Amino acid sequence: MQPLLRTIKAPSFLLIGFLFATACASAPARPPVQIGTGTPRVEPITGPVEQPEEGVDVTELGEPEDLTQVRGDGGLTPAFMEGRKIKRAAVLLPFSHPNAQVRAEAESMLAGIELALFQYAGDDFLIIPKDTAGKTSVTEARLDEAVQEKANVVLGPLFGANVKAITERAQDKKIPVIAFSNDRTAAGGGAYLASISPEEEVRRMVEYAAANGIYSFVFLGPQSAYGRQIETALRTEAFNVGGTVLTSAFYMPETGATEAARSVSGILKSEIATRPRNKVAVMIPERGVNLLSIAPLLPYNGVDMTHITLMGTSLWGDQSIWREPTLDGAVYPAPDPDNLTTFREAYRRIYGKTPTDLAAVAYDAAAVAVRLAAEDNLKYNGVTDPDGFFGVNGLFRFRLDGTSQRGLAVMQIRPTGAEMIEKGASQFGPGPS
Repeated sequence: MQPLLRTIKAPSFLLIGFLFATACASAPARPPVQIGTGTPRVEPITGPVEQPEEGVDVTELGEPEDLTQVRGDGGLTPAFMEGRKIKRAAVLLPFSHPNAQVRAEAESMLAGIELALFQYAGDDFLIIPKDTAGKTSVTEARLDEAVQEKANVVLGPLFGANVKAITERAQDKKIPVIAFSNDRTAAGGGAYLASISPEEEVRRMVEYAAANGIYSFVFLGPQSAYGRQIETALRTEAFNVGGTVLTSAFYMPETGATEAARSVSGILKSEIATRPRNKVAVMIPERGVNLLSIAPLLPYNGVDMTHITLMGTSLWGDQSIWREPTLDGAVYPAPDPDNLTTFREAYRRIYGKTPTDLAAVAYDAAAVAVRLAAEDNLKYNGVTDPDGFFGVNGLFRFRLDGTSQRGLAVMQIRPTGAEMIEKGASQFGPGPS
């Protein structure tokens, strides 16, 4: 981190209409530093819904007097940037969403984008934050504004429905969209999803299992959109490595997993008796207290856990679950923790608070945009560089279908905490993304 970063205070969205970065004279001669994601997200983010504060109307805030706009190239240009060949990134996030958690997420993501700019951009890169309020119609209007202001790339939106709403218009104008949804159906048509998808997490777990001689899998999870997404991915990835899903058991979250666990336990005991030299991987995509109540049901129903490898998703990156004896030795995927630690420390030093996981995703997306802009390659074939990028969340690249491929690490749970037992990939093999 450059010394300059230790003196910059967090800008307020309510006080500025756009931001610029002057930390570096030129873009770095290396790929952008780690890009982070974190735990899978259910859209929309849940939590207590609050109404916006009375008296605050983001549509009436206007722009600060000292940022007079000129239009030297027909696009949005602050006076102090007149005469420069500017690259512009429109940042579409729900700053005025009625849900307090969503608003906080958007603000943290904007801070992550600023941090990347302060660290990597020169004096010719402009970000233009725009409030979508989380609404499709508003997002479409903000995209139209970004087109008029000559945006070269869009960072955002956050929700899959909003991504879908702007993809065609952005594609018509040849503007890449680097979005933050983890809804794979929103990818494609010039929209690229920066978030770590549940499918990528499952892929990492199945490949790790196969590398350790495990080709039999069992699914035990909730009857929900997320649970079905994980189960479908497990079947796909098991097939890809020549493995088999022995059984899938779903349970209703409100009624508990007792019966589903009993059914799975019967299958596991039969498999162990038939093939005692083989291990079975059991995928449980749960979190917190739910996971603590479900995992022990397997040994309770007579399953010999020495023949079982429990696997989870990034939901398991929660120290409150790590002392459960049943989870000793269980594995889950995650970005390299060392990379994220560096990012989080820098963020806290500058902004005085802990970043959200998506702040790291936004940081990486901005770093990619800055890197490509410096190479005058802020276009589709630049975004889909088959060599990929290396960010705070490790190695990644965007596939042609708009999804992202990740080089995730593997973490193992121990009573003393989670330990990284396998680092993420440092480079992709040859071939298309």
